[in-house]
Amino acid sequence: MELKEAIYNRRSIRKYKEGKVPKETILEIIKDATCAPSGHNLQPWKFKILDDETKNKLATTLYEKYKDKKGYTAPFTAEVIKSLSTLVVVYLDSEEKDEFSRTINLLSIGGMIDEILLLAEERGLGTLWIADTNNIMEEIKEITSVNLESISCIGFGYKDQSPNKRPRKSLEEIIIE
Repeated sequence: MELKEAIYNRRSIRKYKEGKVPKETILEIIKDATCAPSGHNLQPWKFKILDDETKNKLATTLYEKYKDKKGYTAPFTAEVIKSLSTLVVVYLDSEEKDEFSRTINLLSIGGMIDEILLLAEERGLGTLWIADTNNIMEEIKEITSVNLESISCIGFGYKDQSPNKRPRKSLEEIIIE
């Protein structure tokens, strides 16, 4: 698959088939993605691949915290997390504390996550870049026993849906003359 094809075909998948993505495949994707550029080559990321018990505990925590709050997608996301083959937590691993360095590190992590998504697409896997887990960042520290700031989670699995392409803004809307 060509890179452009992966970019145009990648979708956020929320329905998955049964079956476990081999851990070796997830490790290979992460290894390849960490070739992404990072500000000052700090490579400010760490990862934890959760086992099923931990993944489900995280999902239950997210669900319980938001089940009675109107307008939040977190309860739905919690159910999706339970259906995933694999959930990976992405952490910020940096001693840098100033705002500029933090911004650079977060941009670096975002770019690296995008590479993970494209590498998974290339292998025919479905992924979901999960923002709702940022609502339970402190709980994730406790659940995973990792004392780093969780930045995001990425779900992996075998696709059980083919969502249509979402609309994109035109160049005229995004280019400033």
